Amino acid sequence: MPVNLPDLRSAEARSAKPGGIGAHLGYAAVILAGVAVWGFSRATLQPDLVMPLVSTLLLALAALFGVAAWWRGWMDPNGVTFRDVAGALTLIGLCAAATIEPDQMLRIIQGSDAE
Repeated sequence: MPVNLPDLRSAEARSAKPGGIGAHLGYAAVILAGVAVWGFSRATLQPDLVMPLVSTLLLALAALFGVAAWWRGWMDPNGVTFRDVAGALTLIGLCAAATIEPDQMLRIIQGSDAE
Protein backbone atom coordinates (compact mmCIF):
# COMPACT_ATOMS: atom_id res chain seq x y z
CA MET A 1 0.00 0.00 0.00
CA PRO A 2 1.75 3.22 -1.12
CA VAL A 3 1.82 6.21 1.20
CA ASN A 4 0.89 9.55 -0.35
CA LEU A 5 3.12 12.31 0.98
CA PRO A 6 2.22 15.95 0.33
CA ASP A 7 4.13 17.73 -2.40
CA LEU A 8 5.75 20.71 -0.67
CA ARG A 9 5.93 22.60 -3.94
CA SER A 10 2.16 22.63 -4.38
CA ALA A 11 0.07 25.66 -3.49
CA GLU A 12 -1.96 23.71 -0.93
CA ALA A 13 1.14 22.60 0.98
CA ARG A 14 2.59 26.13 1.01
CA SER A 15 -0.64 27.63 2.29
CA ALA A 16 -0.97 25.10 5.13
CA LYS A 17 2.17 25.98 7.04
CA PRO A 18 2.25 24.30 10.45
CA GLY A 19 4.19 27.15 12.07
CA GLY A 20 2.24 29.74 10.14
CA ILE A 21 1.72 33.11 11.66
CA GLY A 22 1.69 31.58 15.15
CA ALA A 23 5.45 31.07 15.18
CA HIS A 24 6.09 34.61 13.93
CA LEU A 25 3.78 36.20 16.48
CA GLY A 26 5.08 33.96 19.23
CA TYR A 27 8.66 34.99 18.51
CA ALA A 28 7.75 38.68 18.42
CA ALA A 29 5.77 38.37 21.67
CA VAL A 30 8.61 36.57 23.44
CA ILE A 31 11.20 39.11 22.32
CA LEU A 32 8.98 42.00 23.44
CA ALA A 33 8.35 40.25 26.76
CA GLY A 34 12.09 39.68 27.20
CA VAL A 35 12.85 43.34 26.57
CA ALA A 36 10.08 44.38 28.97
CA VAL A 37 11.34 42.03 31.70
CA TRP A 38 14.89 43.25 31.13
CA GLY A 39 13.86 46.90 31.42
CA PHE A 40 11.62 46.34 34.44
CA SER A 41 14.18 44.22 36.27
CA ARG A 42 16.92 46.70 35.49
CA ALA A 43 14.86 49.45 37.12
CA THR A 44 13.76 47.46 40.18
CA LEU A 45 16.30 44.71 40.96
CA GLN A 46 19.97 44.63 41.87
CA PRO A 47 22.21 44.79 38.80
CA ASP A 48 23.62 41.32 39.55
CA LEU A 49 20.17 39.72 39.19
CA VAL A 50 19.16 41.17 35.82
CA MET A 51 21.00 38.95 33.32
CA PRO A 52 20.44 35.67 35.21
CA LEU A 53 16.71 36.45 35.26
CA VAL A 54 16.56 37.35 31.56
CA SER A 55 18.60 34.34 30.44
CA THR A 56 16.54 31.98 32.59
CA LEU A 57 13.33 33.43 31.16
CA LEU A 58 14.53 33.06 27.56
CA LEU A 59 15.71 29.47 28.11
CA ALA A 60 12.43 28.53 29.80
CA LEU A 61 10.44 30.02 26.92
CA ALA A 62 12.70 28.18 24.46
CA ALA A 63 11.79 24.96 26.24
CA LEU A 64 8.09 25.80 25.91
CA PHE A 65 8.47 26.48 22.20
CA GLY A 66 10.41 23.22 21.90
CA VAL A 67 7.52 21.33 23.49
CA ALA A 68 5.09 23.09 21.15
CA ALA A 69 7.26 22.11 18.17
CA TRP A 70 7.40 18.51 19.35
CA TRP A 71 3.64 18.46 19.84
CA ARG A 72 2.97 19.83 16.34
CA GLY A 73 5.29 17.25 14.85
CA TRP A 74 5.56 18.07 11.16
CA MET A 75 8.04 20.70 9.97
CA ASP A 76 7.68 23.05 7.04
CA PRO A 77 11.06 23.61 5.37
CA ASN A 78 9.81 26.79 3.66
CA GLY A 79 8.65 28.79 6.69
CA VAL A 80 9.46 29.73 10.26
CA THR A 81 8.37 27.00 12.65
CA PHE A 82 8.21 26.63 16.40
CA ARG A 83 11.49 24.68 16.20
CA ASP A 84 13.15 27.68 14.61
CA VAL A 85 11.84 29.95 17.35
CA ALA A 86 12.98 27.53 20.06
CA GLY A 87 16.46 27.45 18.53
CA ALA A 88 16.67 31.23 18.28
CA LEU A 89 15.53 31.68 21.88
CA THR A 90 18.05 29.10 23.04
CA LEU A 91 20.83 30.93 21.23
CA ILE A 92 19.80 34.31 22.65
CA GLY A 93 19.39 32.85 26.15
CA LEU A 94 22.83 31.21 26.06
CA CYS A 95 24.42 34.43 24.80
CA ALA A 96 22.75 36.31 27.65
CA ALA A 97 24.00 33.68 30.11
CA ALA A 98 27.52 34.02 28.72
CA THR A 99 27.59 37.68 29.80
CA ILE A 100 27.22 36.69 33.45
CA GLU A 101 30.53 36.85 35.26
CA PRO A 102 31.50 34.17 37.81
CA ASP A 103 32.03 36.82 40.50
CA GLN A 104 28.52 38.06 39.86
CA MET A 105 27.08 34.58 40.51
CA LEU A 106 29.15 34.28 43.70
CA ARG A 107 27.72 37.57 44.97
CA ILE A 108 24.19 36.32 44.24
CA ILE A 109 24.74 32.99 46.01
CA GLN A 110 26.54 34.56 49.00
CA GLY A 111 23.81 37.18 49.29
CA SER A 112 21.10 34.51 49.45
CA ASP A 113 23.04 32.54 52.11
CA ALA A 114 23.38 35.64 54.31
CA GLU A 115 19.62 36.13 54.57
